[in-house]
Amino acid sequence: MRQKLKYEKGDAIGTCIFIEEGPVIVIGKSKTKKRKALFKCSCGKEFDAIILQVKSGNTKSCGCLRDSKIKQQGLKNAVHGKRNHPLYKMWAGMIRRCSDPKDFGYKNYGGRGIKVCDRWKNINLFIEDTYSSYVTGLELDRIDVNGNYEPHNCRWVTRKQNMNNMRRNRIVEYNGISRTVSEWSDELNIPYKRLLARLNNWDVEKSFTYQKK
Repeated sequence: MRQKLKYEKGDAIGTCIFIEEGPVIVIGKSKTKKRKALFKCSCGKEFDAIILQVKSGNTKSCGCLRDSKIKQQGLKNAVHGKRNHPLYKMWAGMIRRCSDPKDFGYKNYGGRGIKVCDRWKNINLFIEDTYSSYVTGLELDRIDVNGNYEPHNCRWVTRKQNMNNMRRNRIVEYNGISRTVSEWSDELNIPYKRLLARLNNWDVEKSFTYQKK
């Protein structure tokens, strides 16, 4: 007769952590006996499962991995058929610069903590919220340059307006920290126009540290 394996609290079984064994359960007409236990998922949640299912890899989580895959597939399905929509490129660019470190604009967006709200990660909902007010040629602008991409913080503006906003909200990196000129002005206690004039003529180090003698 095969000896029953004993597990201790904290043992790794499959991708989960064993906590304690529960009563044996009987399954089906054949009345097969299965050992059941309480496990801790990688997400931190505790759940009950048949030990053999966890050990074999058939059960890998409390269900969070499955839910994540369903969500990811939902996003893929949402994008399907929308690549020719007028707002697709703007939506895709917004997603990339906030989530992809390889994107050229990431350091000024995702790198600064700017995110896309969960609702707008779905292109169908993004279109639902924005398309009615869109006119060809307009660009998406965040009202608060430090805020996220979300319905109450975004508007459509002309290219000229957007360029003016970008100049006003110019991002400057210093000692590994990226902030707008306005934010640096507040932190360094240097009037905004004076700091902007310095940056237009001097390097960042001199602009930030210059002391009039």
